[in-house]
Amino acid sequence: MKTLLRWALQVINILLPLALLASTFLPYISPGTFWPTGFAGLAFPGLLLLNLIMLPVWVLLRKKYWLLPVTAILLSGGATLRTWAFHPFQEHSLEKASGSKEFTVMTYNSSSMGLQSYKENKAIRSNVYNTVVFGQADILCMQEFYTNEHPELSHNIDSIRSKAGYEYHYFTKDMIHWDTWLYGIVLFSHHPILQASTIPCGASAVGSGSSFLQADVLVYGDTIRVITGQLASYMLNRQDLEEFMAFHFRGLAHKMRQTFTWRAQQAQQLAGLVAGSPYPVIVCGDFNDVPVSYTYQTVAASLQDAFLKTGNGWGRTLSYLSPSLRIDYILASRQFRVHGCEAMRVADSEHFPVISRLSLKK
Repeated sequence: MKTLLRWALQVINILLPLALLASTFLPYISPGTFWPTGFAGLAFPGLLLLNLIMLPVWVLLRKKYWLLPVTAILLSGGATLRTWAFHPFQEHSLEKASGSKEFTVMTYNSSSMGLQSYKENKAIRSNVYNTVVFGQADILCMQEFYTNEHPELSHNIDSIRSKAGYEYHYFTKDMIHWDTWLYGIVLFSHHPILQASTIPCGASAVGSGSSFLQADVLVYGDTIRVITGQLASYMLNRQDLEEFMAFHFRGLAHKMRQTFTWRAQQAQQLAGLVAGSPYPVIVCGDFNDVPVSYTYQTVAASLQDAFLKTGNGWGRTLSYLSPSLRIDYILASRQFRVHGCEAMRVADSEHFPVISRLSLKK
């Protein structure tokens, strides 16, 4: 029995480091070329923790097998630093310094402002309003946004402008139902929007996710470019979950494979917009992907991750499934100084908004 147990531990000690290395390096390959790479980064946090757990086991057994997980952990250091932020001794407030040229940016997937099966959930909508007012962001970007121009329904654009005092806004209107039901991505700003455009990036059944919103904003005399969007979502439904629970993975895997390919193309397009910007650029939104992914690495290659610069811990932005899911980001070019960033915990919200305090370097 002892021999069998030792043999099993040795096999595990080989497989876990190999799996960790695969999870670390496979996301450098586009899922459009080799679609299984889209799954790799999802397992990274769990694989890293399992390898860490194996270390004391081999130390207690006084075997040098600990060298395998240690080597894998060290080689995955870059992925680890993208997954966790660690600034325990720095206090990064979101409160702007008096008289400074600092400004705040918030990104928030509003989950259609509480619209469910074409019925408005007033409690959720009110919660979104309260969060926006509490955040008081100078520039607010919202994905999966819904508003209605019918006089008896919720004109969420007018309500947010009124409640939070925004003077400027731009809305992509990616999808329209019954003439007055409007869906898409919206940007609100206290600073003038010099020009804005909707850039197609695919097609989505929910409106948000079929375009990028690009806006040039005048902030304290300097022009900055803000690009926001929602990258392709798996759009899982009840049937997908039922098939998963029944261990029928074929249909779910096919849907995820298509999403991986589409999202990789969107990431490349978004990286191209960043590279072509004549102004300092901020990219924010719902990437629907984790930090150890082709999506993130492609878009963030030349940018600073505001949370990693100043935050602590996981930075979770999705309220369900896993505490390690950070899929909403604020990324800023090197011309910006990042003073603070945090994910705001909001009750009854699928996504947690992310807010950051920034300034241009002079």
